[in-house]
Amino acid sequence: MAKLFDGSTGTRVVPIWHAAATHLLHSPERSDMNLVLEISDPISVTAEDQIFLKEIDAALRASTECDLTLDTVASTIFPHRMYIRHGRPAMYKKYLTSLDRGKKSGTWGTYAERMISRPAKDGISTINPLNLLVEKLRANGKSRQCFKSAYELNLSDPEADLIPILDGFGDGGDIPTYNAAFDARASRNRPCLSHVSFKLVDTTKVNLTAIYRSHHYCARALGNLVGLARLLDFVATEAELEVGRLTCISTLATLDASTWGGLAATRKLLASYKSN
Repeated sequence: MAKLFDGSTGTRVVPIWHAAATHLLHSPERSDMNLVLEISDPISVTAEDQIFLKEIDAALRASTECDLTLDTVASTIFPHRMYIRHGRPAMYKKYLTSLDRGKKSGTWGTYAERMISRPAKDGISTINPLNLLVEKLRANGKSRQCFKSAYELNLSDPEADLIPILDGFGDGGDIPTYNAAFDARASRNRPCLSHVSFKLVDTTKVNLTAIYRSHHYCARALGNLVGLARLLDFVATEAELEVGRLTCISTLATLDASTWGGLAATRKLLASYKSN
């Protein structure tokens, strides 16, 4: 059975992540399936949230199990600082250029890379699904019609589905981040974020749903949520829409306490957060 974490525990990223992490702390083997995080105000951050985010970041920096910070995790989903500095569309080229210089051998890249550069049908050129999505939402947000539907199972074709045609079904779009041709063969070091889906709501607002096949709540989940919130904010801003709801579905969630130095340290860190 799915477990829902929503407005009853908070409206922002930090308190809802904290509620889910606390649930995992008390779950058998500190793991559970199908956690659904519904965040109605994903871009708001309180002073208490900021303090706790710094504490989590410090725990990650001190970890001997990973070489991560909250910002590096968030930036794999959306390069927020590069966007603030260069804007759209210059950000796209700047990001891909920097990734080419810094990409480690044997790695699959980042989610942001897959969202802004994918092979086209001709097998030669590339397309930018994220930019196509922004343009589609911008076009259909100005339409008088708004229809709702759902695209599931990672079956979308960005080159065909994200063309901004006002056909009465311009309600959003999906960006697959899982590539079966490469990822299905790997048993380790493969993407955990499988799919992101944007939906236009009443021609004024855009929602984002993200699906994870596996989610480590100490090492990555909070940074992932920060990155997804920034991605949603970017899409809404560039499409001239309001930021809507962020939904994150962790089909397998684990509280990897060893990342923060063990179970006792993890309990103490989670207990330090006081939401308002």
